[in-house]
Amino acid sequence: MRKLVIHLVVGIWVLGLGPHTLLAGDASLQEALKLDRQGFLEESIPEWKKFLQTRPEKKLDIYAQIKIIIAYSRTGNVGEALQSAKALAASYPDHYDVQFNLGNMLSATHQYAEAAEAYRKATLMRPDEGLAFVGYGICLFGDQKLVEAVKVLREVKELFKSQKNISWYQHVRIMIGQIKGFEMYPPDFSTLWRTNNLTKVRETYESSVFTDFEKQLNL
Repeated sequence: MRKLVIHLVVGIWVLGLGPHTLLAGDASLQEALKLDRQGFLEESIPEWKKFLQTRPEKKLDIYAQIKIIIAYSRTGNVGEALQSAKALAASYPDHYDVQFNLGNMLSATHQYAEAAEAYRKATLMRPDEGLAFVGYGICLFGDQKLVEAVKVLREVKELFKSQKNISWYQHVRIMIGQIKGFEMYPPDFSTLWRTNNLTKVRETYESSVFTDFEKQLNL
C-alpha cells in the first residue's frame, strides 16, 4: 500500500500537478461555480480559465470550456464564444455536448450550413436525444434546404411522440406547418422565426441537456 501511495504521488508530480496546483484548481472551480450560479457570468470567466490551467480531466475540461463559451455568449461576446466553440470541437470532435455547443454558437451567428453539420454529428452520437434534431432541421431550413428540413423535423416529431414528450411534439408539428407556409416568401422573411426557435433550442439545451451532463460530475 505504501508503494502504491508513493507511486501515485510521484505520478502527480511528474504531471506537474503538485499539491498547490491541485488546491488552486479546486479553489478556482468552486469560485467559478459560485459566481456562475449567482448569475455573475462575466466575472466567472477568469475563474474558469484559472481552473483550466490546472489541466483537469477530460469531462471537467469540456465542462469548464462550455461554461466559458456560454458565459461569453450570454454577455454579448458572440465572436469569442464562436471561436472558443470551434477550438473545443477541434480538440474533442467526438463529444456530444461539444458538437451541440458548436451548433448552438454557429446558429447564433446565422452560419446555418456549418451549424447543421454540427447538429447532425450530435444526432449521430445520440439518436434518442431529439433536441439536436430540432436544431439540425431549423438550420437546414436556414440553409434553404426545405425538403430536407421538413424530413428531419417529421422524424423527430415521431421520436418525441414515442417518448411522450408532448410539448416538443406539438412544437415541432407547428414548426413544420410554419416552414411550409414560408415557402412562398424570400428567405429573409423567416429570419425572426429561425432566430426565435434556435434561441429556444439553445436555452433548452443549457437548462436541461447540459444540466444532465453537469449532474454526472457531482459538482
